Amino acid sequence: MKALVTGASGFVGSHLAERLAAQGFEVFALMRKTSQDRNLSAVPHRRIEGSLSDEASLRRAVEGMDFVFHVAGAIQASGRDAFFESNGEGTRRLVEATAAHSSGLRRFVYVSSLAAGGPGDGKQARDESHLDQPVSNYGESKRQGELELLKFRDQLPVVIVRPPVVYGPRDRGMFVIARTVSHGLMPLPPSGSPDRKKYYSVVHVADLVEGIILAATAPSDAFASGEVFYLSGDGVHHYEEMLQAMAEPLGVRPWKFGVPKIALVVAAHGLSWVSSLTGKKFALSRDKLNEILPDYWVCSNEKAKTKLGFLPRVSLKEGMRETIAWYREHGWLNAGGVR
Repeated sequence: MKALVTGASGFVGSHLAERLAAQGFEVFALMRKTSQDRNLSAVPHRRIEGSLSDEASLRRAVEGMDFVFHVAGAIQASGRDAFFESNGEGTRRLVEATAAHSSGLRRFVYVSSLAAGGPGDGKQARDESHLDQPVSNYGESKRQGELELLKFRDQLPVVIVRPPVVYGPRDRGMFVIARTVSHGLMPLPPSGSPDRKKYYSVVHVADLVEGIILAATAPSDAFASGEVFYLSGDGVHHYEEMLQAMAEPLGVRPWKFGVPKIALVVAAHGLSWVSSLTGKKFALSRDKLNEILPDYWVCSNEKAKTKLGFLPRVSLKEGMRETIAWYREHGWLNAGGVR
């Protein structure tokens, strides 16, 4: 079975390609000419050079595929238009190419995000029946990508999966936090919840890719084309708990301190201004602030369990131990930064 993976050189995409190859899929990786493939060094795959903005390359990439796994997209961008170009228009071009040039397609899986649904207003987990209310340009653009895909749900077998916070080996986003904790610091963002804590669903990348493959290979009568599934680990975790799960394998007892809201606001606006001048992308921006301030990013995996047989296996403590061990083994923490 032939499977195309967009974003195969990245964090989630490389883990997905690795799992697909291990299960006997013939993996094709759509990658930019400048993309490095070190995350795929041990994965049998065929590289297809192209991008979501190059329609000719998309036609070549999707031809003859049994499955398309659309993982690529912008997590950071210079502004709203850049988010929508990558996550909205890029998805539109890919699904249009698939509809025109991949007649034998068994399923198109779009890896979206909880951000497309938005945060909740309490500990009650968001599920697939709730009204989507994204609060950031990133979330709105991922939702736009979903809408572009859904235009083709009567022509193609399509499914959308929405992970919450994803972590695991090779994750650069979580590494930034782990490096801070390794230096003995535990900054806690402001919270307006009754107990002054922020709550999250999380999923280890191994569980996520298992759920993605289940969504792709489920029988055609398991769910209707165009359905959405939240793929999260079990349980709800507050932010301090997540950082403490990092601190234990790091062997540190970090100093906990609250970050005032005004400090976040000032920093976000300042970094956004620098980004507008230099084009450099920062983890904190005015748009990212819209995701940091809400207190509840919690979703339910019950539908995925019922319809897909999804069964997350990696606990937060186990997953963080594995992730920290990987950072150390590959010199990320020892060298004080990503190589």
